[in-house]
Amino acid sequence: MFNVFVRQAQKEDLTQIIKVINDAKKLIKGTGSPQWQDGEPSLQVLEEDLELGRGYVLIVNGDLVGYTCLMQTDDPHYEVIQDGSWNNTTDKYATLHRVAIKDGYRGKHLSDFLMSNMFTIGYGLGFRNFRIDTHEMNKGMQHVSEKLGFKYRGIIYVGPKEDDRRVAYELNM
Repeated sequence: MFNVFVRQAQKEDLTQIIKVINDAKKLIKGTGSPQWQDGEPSLQVLEEDLELGRGYVLIVNGDLVGYTCLMQTDDPHYEVIQDGSWNNTTDKYATLHRVAIKDGYRGKHLSDFLMSNMFTIGYGLGFRNFRIDTHEMNKGMQHVSEKLGFKYRGIIYVGPKEDDRRVAYELNM
């Protein structure tokens, strides 16, 4: 039997969430990407996700194997977009951040399941516009995003360095 569901993250999940994030950091490092190699997402960011109720976990057969954040406020990094533009600039949007799957669970399309459930939750909250970004070297996240219907919109920066350059995507429902 394969029991899979998504639920809002709780404070007692934090240790397992950190493990999932650290597994993802190792995977990303193995691709040569600098994304998530500077201490982000930090413990403070994850704690803030939980406090604000925007963290969600993926549970498979009772094990916490995935994590993401559904940010329901405008992301200041998305105010300036280069080499493109947002398709929808009038409606509110939700942003998916920190999509991560635990070692041993990759290759099972669980990130698809996690993200599609975020669309369901976001849709129920009134969002019809979703955004996501990732490093240019993170081809896996780009593939998943495009497979789920996200469209490339341009380049954003999450900080002042060239390594802070991200490809930005949008999904309008």
